[in-house]
Amino acid sequence: MKIRDVYSSYPLMLGILCLFLGAGNWIVGISESAKYQALLHKTAQTGLEESYRSFQELDQQKNEEVLLRINKDRERYNAARVKLDFYHVVLIGGRWLLLIGAGVTVASIIRLIRRDAPVSISAT
Repeated sequence: MKIRDVYSSYPLMLGILCLFLGAGNWIVGISESAKYQALLHKTAQTGLEESYRSFQELDQQKNEEVLLRINKDRERYNAARVKLDFYHVVLIGGRWLLLIGAGVTVASIIRLIRRDAPVSISAT
């Protein structure tokens, strides 16, 4: 098997590309998921969402000032949840790409080795 056979094999190059992309996606998915998971725990609902209803009716400006922190926390929590879901998909996709890349790479290497192996026919 020559080096030219290795780098001119499209299935082998596709398998190696899938391996690298899968590993990259898996690493990014793990690190970003951990980051947004921590942010989710930090901005988890504090119970203030229900307590603001016990306030007496305020004018519009006072009502917005009271609810500003609650709304910001809720928006931050929802944004972190959406990003966590996205990076979970990236993580799963990375695992699949890595698995597919490993399978295609191994199959291509076996194919190259078999093609170059001498054919031995034994006469009986």
